[in-house]
Amino acid sequence: MGEEDITTTIDSYDKTVGDYIKNADGLHPVKEAKRFLSYLDKHALILDLGCGPGRDAIIFTQKGFRVVGIDLSKKMIERAKTRFKSAEFKVMDVRKLKFSDGHFDGVWASAIFLHVPKKDVPATLKEAHRVLKKNGVFYVSAKEGSGEILKPDKRYPGDIKKFWSFFQEEELVNELKKAGFDVLDSYTEKQDNPYAKTRFINILCRK
Repeated sequence: MGEEDITTTIDSYDKTVGDYIKNADGLHPVKEAKRFLSYLDKHALILDLGCGPGRDAIIFTQKGFRVVGIDLSKKMIERAKTRFKSAEFKVMDVRKLKFSDGHFDGVWASAIFLHVPKKDVPATLKEAHRVLKKNGVFYVSAKEGSGEILKPDKRYPGDIKKFWSFFQEEELVNELKKAGFDVLDSYTEKQDNPYAKTRFINILCRK
């Protein structure tokens, strides 16, 4: 899988911002977010990897946290900036973070690794580790399965193709440990909504 597959995925998100908001705005992972935030002090600084149109970022800011959201879809970031003024949003690649070492108290990566090529996962996790403060907390979720593929996303009309990476829980846990994280909790379960058709891996860890 090459960079052209990532470009195709970004273009697909750019084309479907409005429909994506309708589909995903109500799918904030409440249970996982509550656990993640419980490890952070009041007004802690959170990096939201693959923030899309800002769903999770605005919920975190409403709870008093400071948030920087990044995404490679320019249209998603434009919409996030329009919708929410209380968080900071930037176009940025999760594989090459433009932040200093130890900058964030927490890193939130909800359903972003399902679009990261397997070959880039170790480096991407190391980047998340690098920008976290000591004892900083990291949440990551990914789709359960095996392999990677570029295929149509039939939830949207038109020629909408996305690149997908699939993982096993043990596989992702091992990658996190190799990147220097201590795993606090991990589990795999089916999401209770019609938008997500596969089981999701949820992992909470600490630097």
